[in-house]
Amino acid sequence: MTIDGIGAAYDAASDGWRAGPERMYARMAEVLADHAPVDPLDMAGARVLDAGAGTGVAGEALRRRGASTVVAVDLAPGMLPRAPALSTVGDLARLPFADGAFDLAAAAFSLNHFEDPVPAMAELRRVATALVASAYAPDWSHPAKEAIEGVLVRHGYQPPEWYAVVRADANPSPSELEEFARRAGYAEARAVTLDVATGMDTAADLVDWRFGMAHTAPYVDTLAPDDRARLRADAEAAVAGLPPLVVAMIVLSAR
Repeated sequence: MTIDGIGAAYDAASDGWRAGPERMYARMAEVLADHAPVDPLDMAGARVLDAGAGTGVAGEALRRRGASTVVAVDLAPGMLPRAPALSTVGDLARLPFADGAFDLAAAAFSLNHFEDPVPAMAELRRVATALVASAYAPDWSHPAKEAIEGVLVRHGYQPPEWYAVVRADANPSPSELEEFARRAGYAEARAVTLDVATGMDTAADLVDWRFGMAHTAPYVDTLAPDDRARLRADAEAAVAGLPPLVVAMIVLSAR
């Protein structure tokens, strides 16, 4: 990853992430797995690299579809799944695997952390025959993001510098993702936009989502219990009545 501090932030956010955002990303991982460019008959016995794995929800979704081996790699050791023998700390741009070591690479919301994702995609192509990846649709948002961040700021929070850089970079469109894949050497690439109901529907769910993100969880964790309770109460009040969390997600399939 190319942005200073992001790996350490995700590492520090691992507990908060498991308490909130993981539930959202697990739902999206199921959709991602359904679009893997591998024939269902060939999935049995497939070797899968969960690239930028976080807590490993994409790899687990593919395991449930028959993958025999899932290896997780992530820059933040605290985020990795609780299976050390099948997990490793590493950078997607310099993977510690042999050419063709995997049948499929799954990159769930990880390529967007690169200013230019093409070198990382080329590295994934080196180690895996096929790729399935996800990103947020460029125009997607949810009102809870602004509402909760406003509450956080009123309680003394300041967004970290790396997050401001990430927000400044627009998410790629489906056609741009397809072009990135072709530039990385894939012969076939197709990207579609899908609406995913995450199941996070209540005010408490929305606060769990935002409080567990890598740019907020380290701050929330510094608060004394009483201060944290007041922050949560204010945040839940701010999002009461907002719509359920439905994410517009781009899925790229390439090989």
